Amino acid sequence: MNHQFWNKAAIYGILLALITILFSVLQTVLPSGSKILGFSLWAIRLAGTVGLLFYVMKDFGKEQDTYLYANAFKFGLAVSFCSSIIAAAYYYLHVMFLFPESSSQMANAMLMGLEQAGVTEADFNIDKLIDRLPVILTLSQFVYFNILGLLWSSLLANGAKHPTDKTPFN
Repeated sequence: MNHQFWNKAAIYGILLALITILFSVLQTVLPSGSKILGFSLWAIRLAGTVGLLFYVMKDFGKEQDTYLYANAFKFGLAVSFCSSIIAAAYYYLHVMFLFPESSSQMANAMLMGLEQAGVTEADFNIDKLIDRLPVILTLSQFVYFNILGLLWSSLLANGAKHPTDKTPFN
């Protein structure tokens, strides 16, 4: 049972990560001047990922006799964890190799923020930070995706569980 649990979580995690990756590429490739387009892509991405997560949580429970909130939550969290590994790994490729200018833009924005805060080279090794920026961004994306997975799994698990026939009088 545990083997099947992780196999399905990994497969569904790949599908969930593909949605995230597709919209990350679209947001990078498409012109960023339109706020309406950016918001629309974000809303479609959110609806797609949350909808898919809810579907797979419910689908996994169809094969079981009892499927409680805890079971749905654990499976949703496992799917999100697998997805976050893949999405964070892609993000590293994204900023290091596919679109290195995005990393440069983030580094420049960070440098301007540090300058405005009054941080100097003597106070802080900025070059070391910029050299490690892709790894820092990748790890922060991994944590961010896991937090979102925890949040969405906890919210969606109640709708994915099997209804119980028990009443307070049973």
